[in-house]
Formats: sequence, structure tokens, C-alpha cells
Amino acid sequence: MDSTQKIPTGQSVYEDVSALLRDMMSDITEPVRVREEDLANQLGVSRTPVREALIRLESTGMVSLRPGRGALLSPVTNEEYIEWLQLREVLEGFATREAALNASQRDVERLRAIFEPFLNIEESKFAADAYAQANVAFHKEIIALANNLLLERVWAAFGHRQTTYRRQTIKRLHRCSDSLREHLAIIDAIERRDADLAESLAKAHVHTLHVAFKQSLASPSGG
Repeated sequence: MDSTQKIPTGQSVYEDVSALLRDMMSDITEPVRVREEDLANQLGVSRTPVREALIRLESTGMVSLRPGRGALLSPVTNEEYIEWLQLREVLEGFATREAALNASQRDVERLRAIFEPFLNIEESKFAADAYAQANVAFHKEIIALANNLLLERVWAAFGHRQTTYRRQTIKRLHRCSDSLREHLAIIDAIERRDADLAESLAKAHVHTLHVAFKQSLASPSGG
């Protein structure tokens, strides 16, 4: 083995398996079986760390393990997503308050850079998938800036409920322009170190998405 080659650790395999499953969840509408062997081959590792990762992921609700049948990956339901939004309103309010107290100017510039490609263009010209990825990156960065390890673990464990909808929710609700404006206002508050305003804006941002999503379900075309 090349001495410079990085040997996968249990934690890195867990993170890699999580990422693979989140990508799969973005495209499924019904439960699908996940084979340890397939995941191990994709990651270039043995089945043992993959099995250990799946056991850990079962506690998050991402997969269900069935004796003799392997892991079952299920899409997040509308009800589960709504529950996650309710939690996010509280978690992100706290995280954004802490970010306003902790963030350096370089951190603020990094947050602004996430949305730089979407400034001064019409919503109809937004690359929806690219904006969805930027949205996920922004919220992950806010969580990191809170500098709270327990919060990061909660986010990592249950964040798949967000990323499952990352390729459809904002686009389907026609919220790209509103979402961008709300994000920029949050960044402004963080830059001014106005923790109260940052927290309030973050909570309002998630609450608005929560309301819009529930309304979409109630409409004839909401599914």
C-alpha cells in the first residue's frame, strides 16, 4: 500500500455511507433495498465498516435493518419533513445567534460567496439544483459557526430530512428569490453582530418555508 494513501476510518466510512444514502434518497419515492456489498464496492472498503455505519444510521431513521434482508432505505415522508422543519426553526435560530457572535469577517465573506453566482439574476434563470446545493452549504456553514459540537451531531444525524427535499422543495415552492433575499439579510445581521436580529431572521426563514410547504400539500397540486 502507498504510504501516502489514506486508510478509511470508521468515522470516514460512516460519513461516506451517509452521503451515498442521502444522494439515493433524493431520487426515490418508495423504499429500496441497500446491499452492504454494493456500498463497500463503491467506497473501496470491506463490508464490516459499512455494516457498522448502517447500524449507526438506523438510529437516525435513515435506514431500517432487517435480519436476512439487509438495509431498507425509505424516503422521508411529508410528515417527517414537517417535523424536521419545526425542529430546524429552533435549532437554526440558536445556531444563527451563535454565528453572529462568533463569525469573523472572513467567515462572513465565505457566506456571501456561497450566493455570489445568484446575485442580480432573475429567478427564472436560477439553476435550481445549484441553488439548492448552495442552500444546503449555507445552513451547514451556519451550524459550524455556532461552534457547538452537540448541535453539529444532531444536524449530521437528522439533516437527511432536509437534503431529501433539497432538489425539489425550494424550486417547487417558487421560493428561490425569497430564499436568497432572506439568506442575505441573515448574513447582514451576522456581519453587524446583531445576534437578536440574526436569530429572529433565521427563525422566520425556516417558518416561512414550513408554512409554504404545508400550504403546498393542501393545494390541489400539492401531492
